[in-house]
Amino acid sequence: MACALPMSDLPTPLQLTHMTWPEVDRAREQVELVAIPVGSIEQHGPNTSLDTDTVICEDLTLRLASRSHPRVLVAPTVPFGMAAYHMGFPGTITLRPQTYLHVLEDTVASLLHHGFKRFLITNWHNGNTPVMTLAMQSLPTHLPIEFLASLSFYDLEDEALEKELIQSSTWGHADELETAELMALRPDRVKYDQLVAGDVDEEARRQHRFWGRGVRRSHDFSDFTGNGAVGNATLATADDGKRMIDVIEKRADTLLNLILDAPDKLIAQGRIPAWRRNPESS
Repeated sequence: MACALPMSDLPTPLQLTHMTWPEVDRAREQVELVAIPVGSIEQHGPNTSLDTDTVICEDLTLRLASRSHPRVLVAPTVPFGMAAYHMGFPGTITLRPQTYLHVLEDTVASLLHHGFKRFLITNWHNGNTPVMTLAMQSLPTHLPIEFLASLSFYDLEDEALEKELIQSSTWGHADELETAELMALRPDRVKYDQLVAGDVDEEARRQHRFWGRGVRRSHDFSDFTGNGAVGNATLATADDGKRMIDVIEKRADTLLNLILDAPDKLIAQGRIPAWRRNPESS
């Protein structure tokens, strides 16, 4: 079925939604890893668009794939995420955990059917991480996956640079850092004429201390911020955002190369043993 056309004719990066089936068929022998970006449709105060997390993750993933072309194929971005704690603000859309897990499973299963066996879920929304962990623990028990891992790009931020750029005493959402990162990547999603600091009360500081001590509880952002933001987006600049994005991308490249160049024996350590996939066979 493969079409005898040169790989040089394929688009850079390899973005599944922008390709034809003959292009996907032709790319299969070159692709070593499929990246699946996941984001969220959630409020970011008056400062940035509801798809902030989605476009940041998608852009970082596409740029990552471009730098490793043609070894990485980028699957369609999953725009929705686990955003129940932003539902106090209009426009937010959240999925049930079961729905989200099924979306990830069906995406991977479809790509497995087409011959791809190694996957990296890329992420820019903290609320997605619990279900991503469930996916990594459960999908290999019944799908013939060679490799499944996740990478949250925000985990690659530099702590020293973060302390330099963040001036708010309470921060973490639609703040000076996240807004700056969006300015550097997708300035079309920033509401420059509407940037405001978070309308935060003392409850936010108590909440932050809970998180700092590892305590997790049910909450909604509307409980402690009147406008949805936590931090001060008026301090954001594209230059500051670029500084952090450069760090993230350098670290992401290092991690991706470790995965792509890892020996099969190391990759195999992430597989679920056969006895767990089929207990009756043991």
